[in-house]
Amino acid sequence: MGTAENNIRGIVLPLPTPFLENGDLDTRVLEEMVDFYLAKGVHAFFVSGSFGMGAATSVEQRKKVAEIVVKRTNHRIPSIINVGAVDPYTSIALGKYAQSVGAEAIGIVGPYYYSDRSEWEIIEHIKMVDHEVGLPVLIYNNAEYSGYDINPSMMAKLVEAVPRIFGSKLAKGNIPKAQRYLRAIPGFTMFIPVENLFPGMLVGIKGTISPPLATYPELGVSLVTAIDDRDWEKATILMTKVFEYLNARASLSAKYGRAVFTEAIRLRGIDIKRYPRWPTKNFTAEDREKLRATLLKVGVPL
Repeated sequence: MGTAENNIRGIVLPLPTPFLENGDLDTRVLEEMVDFYLAKGVHAFFVSGSFGMGAATSVEQRKKVAEIVVKRTNHRIPSIINVGAVDPYTSIALGKYAQSVGAEAIGIVGPYYYSDRSEWEIIEHIKMVDHEVGLPVLIYNNAEYSGYDINPSMMAKLVEAVPRIFGSKLAKGNIPKAQRYLRAIPGFTMFIPVENLFPGMLVGIKGTISPPLATYPELGVSLVTAIDDRDWEKATILMTKVFEYLNARASLSAKYGRAVFTEAIRLRGIDIKRYPRWPTKNFTAEDREKLRATLLKVGVPL
């Protein structure tokens, strides 16, 4: 396993992709967001995943996002570019471009929509991409969006077929589930949801790729630092704050969906025009103030 993938740990920030009102990329705000997250100390970027609207953007838009992120980051932290697509040829085109602009790794979500693919077809899809691209690979295991779970047995077959696979993100899952992958594949890297991060990192989990932390990255970074420093008291306090933060967002998320992130990141000073890349319900003035008060209560600096 090479140096790049060994350095991918901690808070891997799933970078949201900002848009203009007409659905075009907002490249200026994207650069601003990259700078914002770098300043907050995140450890790596995961680009054009589900939170990054990869499946909702064109191939050319995804290439542009990859180019901007890698150039702006300038290898200060690793950039993992998700190249997942319905077909392998689109993934290959995206992967080759990611390689050409200097990305440290690619991510591949299991090929989606046609969820009745056989195990052989899924493995061959990923083999094709790896053969043409040649970068370290993180498997994005998102059963909800791809339509199937890549279980530990299948993941072991994937790693045998594609040795450049260094790890996986579980979109949903707990520590016992993650450990089944670690037992099946020696040296494997696992990322789990942030609510399991503190105990998970004590038993071999490398970090999290957590959309909620896109609004409050400092919280996740501080938690990882406390765990690395073996400051269990501080880590316990921060983990409790993570739960408070997640619970505080829940009621508004049920009402407004991904627009909660849009409003929250605006409150943090970033003038994002549109996210996600589809219409969302407008916040009422009352709910906007409720969000502000909620974020302040859990310590988000506004």
